Amino acid sequence: MLTASHLRANLLVKLGEVTGRTHALPMVLYAPTARCNSRCVSCDWWRADGAGDLTLAEVAALAAALPRFETRVVVLTGGEPLVRPDVMEVADLFRAQGMALHLLTSGLALEKHAADVAARFQEVTVSLDGHTPALYRAIRGVDGYDAVTAGVRALRGLAPRVYLRARGTIHRHNFRHLPDIAAAALAAGVDQVSFLAADVTSDAFNRPAGLPRADGAGAARLLLDDAEVAEFEAVVEATIRARADDLAARRIVPGPEGLRRLARYYRAHLGHAPFPAVDCNAPWASVFITADGAVRPCFFHPSVGSIRERPLAELIERAMPAFRNRLDVATDPICARCVCTLKTRIASKLW
Repeated sequence: MLTASHLRANLLVKLGEVTGRTHALPMVLYAPTARCNSRCVSCDWWRADGAGDLTLAEVAALAAALPRFETRVVVLTGGEPLVRPDVMEVADLFRAQGMALHLLTSGLALEKHAADVAARFQEVTVSLDGHTPALYRAIRGVDGYDAVTAGVRALRGLAPRVYLRARGTIHRHNFRHLPDIAAAALAAGVDQVSFLAADVTSDAFNRPAGLPRADGAGAARLLLDDAEVAEFEAVVEATIRARADDLAARRIVPGPEGLRRLARYYRAHLGHAPFPAVDCNAPWASVFITADGAVRPCFFHPSVGSIRERPLAELIERAMPAFRNRLDVATDPICARCVCTLKTRIASKLW
């Protein structure tokens, strides 16, 4: 239910779009560690050693600085949050400031931490890029499919009210299996399964933008060729017909047009069509704070500074408005190729 608190935060975000100032920052995404326990073909966080991660004292200072900006929800992302030994202490620092918590996780350690997660988080999103152990292993580099589904079942049993989501990144290795992944995720007990395309052009995910890795699994190799795009379009249309009820009930997201947009994104990379238009105000409603304290307007834009070098308030009140004033979402090349947008509207409910 949309409350007065939601409405106030959303109105302040919209006011910021007009004035250029930061009147509220309802959502903060924070990576407790750069380390990861997967070896995904679409990401290089597994190469990080976490040596530069913020200390617990630095996280405490960060958490204490957020109420000034009326932050309502903190999303713990990664890397993989659950590989940080004191991650629950990290979570408690934000909870002590009255913030709701969401968790983005590979799910590999979810069963082990299910009770702690159930006690602290309102929403949990697990990554699920394959519907069989073999496909999961081929994409995520570890034999973890059974561990993820066991974690989902454990959390669902302990905390039926926690909103549980699976998220699949769709690319050359798994596009044919989009409906199978959706079916497997829903059968495992999640409330919703969402899909997005693979980012292949930014420096997000600890990798050089668009460059192939030495092992031949670089981001650009996730793109589809002409025949595969046509096949993917057919897969999308078949999914829309077969899973109409799940799409209408938002058990599968995005909706029909959003799924078609995934195929258009890959067609655009071939130069045969423009990239789908982006409608996003993430830099006005949120920031992403990396494991080493860099403050980024979103996952994909470069940082505006580090909380180890400048106070968070200065970055939010000066550096972020300066960035926003230079940003034209409709024409910016990073925004044009974005795979994960956020649009806060008057009636949005972010937490």
